[in-house]
Amino acid sequence: MTIKSASDKTSIFVGVAFILLASIIGTGGVLWKNFVEYTGNSSNLPDVFAGISEQPPYNPSTDPDNREEIIFSFTIPRGDLVKFIEVMQPKLDDIVARTGKVAKIDVSTSEYEIADKVERRLVDFGSISIMGYLTLRDKKKITAILERYSTPPKRTYFVVRAGDKALSLGDISGYRIAYRSNDSLTGHLIPLRELKQAGIEHSTYFSQEFYSENYSDSMLGLLNDQYDCIVISSNYFLEQPESVRKKMRIIHESHEMPGGVYLTSLKERSPYEQIVVGNFMKLSDTINETEMFSGMFKTRRPDEQTYSMLVREYINGN
Repeated sequence: MTIKSASDKTSIFVGVAFILLASIIGTGGVLWKNFVEYTGNSSNLPDVFAGISEQPPYNPSTDPDNREEIIFSFTIPRGDLVKFIEVMQPKLDDIVARTGKVAKIDVSTSEYEIADKVERRLVDFGSISIMGYLTLRDKKKITAILERYSTPPKRTYFVVRAGDKALSLGDISGYRIAYRSNDSLTGHLIPLRELKQAGIEHSTYFSQEFYSENYSDSMLGLLNDQYDCIVISSNYFLEQPESVRKKMRIIHESHEMPGGVYLTSLKERSPYEQIVVGNFMKLSDTINETEMFSGMFKTRRPDEQTYSMLVREYINGN
């Protein structure tokens, strides 16, 4: 029988906590509180995250056009929280510099929460997956202003350890496979479609199916022999150091697909939208694509024709 479960992230998170602790010695967490708000449930975060506030950096009764910050909301796996902020904050500062405002990172617990905040203008911009956008745009008054992309184009990879004998999808019967999450386009829906097109019924083909919740845990689980095969986005795989990539091998890749999108409110557009969009696109030309989280800054105009195809294939067709 197929078993579906999430991987144990305790060891990863503890390691990250030690890194963060080293980075804020002598500051008491004040530095972190200055630019990041954790508006999800942070009650079980370690003491080292004491500087991350549970309170939102905005007041719903305040005119969003007149607050001091331009707020960007993201969902961030806890194992990636430290590195994400280190990479994102200085670049967001540059993007909003011409507005006279400061950039603030808001950490939300779900893509629905991001869409809700964007619609109500509790945050100015949000970043969600393409599947999240296609699902939520009929429920919330939101619109995509930028699409994330990568070169080469984003795909789904099926990956095994370098020493594995498997060469194709037909060779991984009985393997333990890890997806990202059951609502992820790259990390679940497309892989299932690839398996189906190969004549494979996933529920009986694998000995176990797992949801790791983020690609870093999938990769760590593969290298630690927790999984035999993982599905992972190509841009995340290519961001890894060569020494890490050499420990793995791609046995199958999917068709091309768009990345996630940056949103804003459809009914009340931010007066800073043009500046933010323009600076994102300028920054896109300077980004090193091997840098971690580089995909957050490689952006272009949304492609509505592709979105319509994805709705037909992966939403209306299911």
